[in-house]
Amino acid sequence: MSQNVALVTGGSTGIGRAIAKQLAEDGFAVVITGRNEATLEESASQHEAISYVVADVTGTEDAERTLGEVQNRHGRLDVLVNNAGIAPLLPLEHATPEHVDAVFNVNVKGLIATTRAALPLLRSSKGNVINVSSVLGDRPFPNASVYSASKGAVNTLSRAWARELAPDGIRVNIVSPGPIATPIYDKMDMPEEQANEMAQQITSMVPLARFGESEEVASVVSLLASERASFVTGSQYLVDGGMGA
Repeated sequence: MSQNVALVTGGSTGIGRAIAKQLAEDGFAVVITGRNEATLEESASQHEAISYVVADVTGTEDAERTLGEVQNRHGRLDVLVNNAGIAPLLPLEHATPEHVDAVFNVNVKGLIATTRAALPLLRSSKGNVINVSSVLGDRPFPNASVYSASKGAVNTLSRAWARELAPDGIRVNIVSPGPIATPIYDKMDMPEEQANEMAQQITSMVPLARFGESEEVASVVSLLASERASFVTGSQYLVDGGMGA
């Protein structure tokens, strides 16, 4: 029997990096994508079963090229993890059309393009799709309206696809992280004091009173990717320390 294959978008850092390693340890051949070859190469070095494709998730041509690479390298696809995303936080008054396009192009359009391109392989394997959303998709924050709306769209797409693709034997589920300690917080371009204050404010909203770790998200993805979750579709798993309860 051929080795099962997983594709993880945005697999170079943070949650995607942890997911790639976990799935490789679970026995999958894993292909990761991202725009930065250096970070992709570093992520792939975690395990011999991980390879990478340099690709921009927002480009339909890149999505089709990526799935072509998966087909050429492995001949199948069993699990698609749509993890690539951006999370710029801006108040409404600064939410220009360019900002809206940037967020939705990655978080929504890229997810749609990749999943569409993957359908033939997923139908063949009766595989499954795991969409990485956010607790903000259900519990929007001030100054994050566009990002929250994009993740709300991910949730809606996922539930619709779970019903639409069930006759093909394809499962579709959602994993919604809360505050996770990832490099995304280092990219917010704010003074250290302000960043620490924001972290304390976020922690105060989490019943478990801490940030989560990427590996804790990866563990839930691992479950959903496996046959242990063979009767689970259209479901949403919060990995948020109780924040969305």
